[in-house]
This record gives sequence, structure tokens and C-alpha cells, in this order.
Amino acid sequence: MNNRKYHVIIGSKNYFYKHLPTFSEYDEPFTFLELVKESDECKQRGLSFDNYADILLVTNDNYNGITEQAHDRIGVLIEELTTDEAEIFIHNPPIVLNQYLENIKDEEDITIDYQKEEYILNRNELEFSSNMKDISSNIIGQKEAIVEISKSMWYLTKTKRKNPYVIMLYGNSSLGKTELVREIAKRFYENKYYERHLSMFKNNTYSDYFFGEKPNRRTLGYDLLERDSNLVFLDELDKCPEHFYSAFYTLFDNALFKDSSYEVDISGLLIIVTSNYLSKKDMMKYLGLPIYYRIDKFIKFNDFNTESIYEIVMKEIYAKKEEYQDWFTPEQIYKAVSPTISSKEENARTIKYKVQKVLEELLFQEIRKDFET
Repeated sequence: MNNRKYHVIIGSKNYFYKHLPTFSEYDEPFTFLELVKESDECKQRGLSFDNYADILLVTNDNYNGITEQAHDRIGVLIEELTTDEAEIFIHNPPIVLNQYLENIKDEEDITIDYQKEEYILNRNELEFSSNMKDISSNIIGQKEAIVEISKSMWYLTKTKRKNPYVIMLYGNSSLGKTELVREIAKRFYENKYYERHLSMFKNNTYSDYFFGEKPNRRTLGYDLLERDSNLVFLDELDKCPEHFYSAFYTLFDNALFKDSSYEVDISGLLIIVTSNYLSKKDMMKYLGLPIYYRIDKFIKFNDFNTESIYEIVMKEIYAKKEEYQDWFTPEQIYKAVSPTISSKEENARTIKYKVQKVLEELLFQEIRKDFET
């Protein structure tokens, strides 16, 4: 008789392990993957497998360690590896396992319960203005962008949006786009966010990740199920190959994301996308209208003006103060670096490079004569 108890836990790894019971010293929990390997080894050696688990942990990374054939019959495989009275803790089941559980849920002696992680957005209205002022003080030279992101965060604070909210931050590189995402995460999402650098996905070999075509491989759906918060950061969409764009149609448009292996509830997701496009016209041309019209808001990052460049230079000089304070003052560093700084066409990366170069040059003066003989 099948008296198994299935506990399905959906969310991050931390959430899964926090919601496991405290096992006694007499309990012997096994992981699904270790029993699969043991069972396979018994078959190869012509031995019978009898190490059935009373407690089985099926963690989400276990799905990646089995063959496609095993993945297709994973529900049956769990039964074959456990006793009739077993307790089975399942983390983020793939579609095929969810279908199996749905098929057996009405059997008389089986119990199935579900726990799902709730993602936190800081909706404290009294803290909102101070949070945005803190963000503004850390993101230099982008006052218009800060105002626009403030409108979006206030909207999300006041409403309970179901579909994902997609924001595109665009403009030249090293103007503060990535830093803004980190600031939003810090003050509204407990400093947690899911990040993907889309420039890494260069060719068709990554189609398995975006579309889940290989059920025993890590996919976008797998990662979204495992996310720690409802903030998703997709960096450099302009460098992602066009044939992956269709994966974003579903991600940007629906409260349920589905690939070939996983279904994920993405209600209330904030998706921040970045690119180095300089205009909406460029985005319409190169991203295409299907992507363009699925983005809810576009926020432009402007090139730095003279005042912003000075502020960033001084911020970088003071950030390095502990490195040089025994030899130089910040004023001395600024005096040396200022002739190398252009009044325009600078960004945070070029300024950081120039301050570092000047600091090394000043320190090297002490021993330069040793290299001139």
C-alpha cells in the first residue's frame, strides 16, 4: 500500500533547507541522486537493491545529475527508491514530476502538501523618500533617471501588480546602470537579486538554457524557480543573440513563465534590463518591435557633464584614501590626475583607470631613479 507523504517546497535553496524538519539522530535521510547512483551500481554488478529510503530529499540540483530517460520517469523512480511509508521532500519539481504528483494525488493513502516562498518587496512608505535620496547620492550625474526609477518603485510600492514589470536602462557604458540595480536591490529587495549577463550567451549551444530543451540541464526556468527575490537583472540585452529573444516574450509578458522543463510563477517580478543603445529608435530597429513593446518603461542614462565628472573623480580619490594616505593627501592626488581628465566623454570606468594610473605613478617616483641607471 502506498502511504507516502510528499512535501513539495518551491523557492530558493535557503527556503528549501529552512523548511525541512529537524531530523533526529535516528533518522537517515537520503538524497535522490545518491540512491539513483547506488541503484545503478547494483544493476551493473548484478545485485539487488534493497536500501529503500524512509526519508528522501529530492533537491533541484538532483534533476541535473540523471539521464533524460530517468528524468522522464522520475516520479516512478522516486517510488522505486523509497518505502511505502516514506516521507519525500521535493524541491522545485520539473513539469514531468508535477504531472506525476497530479496523477496520484487522489490515491486514498497518499498525502501531498505544498509550501511556496513569498518574495519580499519593501513597501514601507515612510522609508521610501529616504531610500531614494540615498540611491540618488550614490548614483552621480543621473538625476532624471533617478526621478524615473523613483516613479516606478513608488508604483510597485503602492500597487500589487501581477505581471512582470520590465524597465530598460539604456545609454553608454559605465554611467551607473548596474550600480542603480544594486542600489534598488539593497533598499527594496533585501540585497537579493537574480543576475544574468546576456553577453555570455554567444551561440546556439545556449538554447537549452533559454528554452529548456534538455530536461536534465539547468535552464532559465530552473534558475527563476531558485531565485532569492523578485528582482531580476538582465545585463546587456543588446549583446544577446537575436534567436534567444523569443524566450523573453513569455518572460516579459506573463505571470507564468514556462519552458520545456519548468513552470514558474513570476507574479510581481521586477525585471531590469540594460543596454548600450543610445535611443529608443535604435532599440526598435535592433531589438525588434516584439521585444520593444513588451518593455514597460525606458530610462535613459545621460553622458556625464563637467560637474558630474569632477564629483566622480573626487569620489574615486576618496574611495582609495586608505591606500595612499600615508604618503599623499586627496588634494595632491587630484592635482596630479586632473590634467588627464577630459571635460566630456569620461565614464566611471575611465576615471577609475586614470586615478589608479596616477596613484601608481606618484608612488613609483620614490624608486624611479633606480630604474634610470
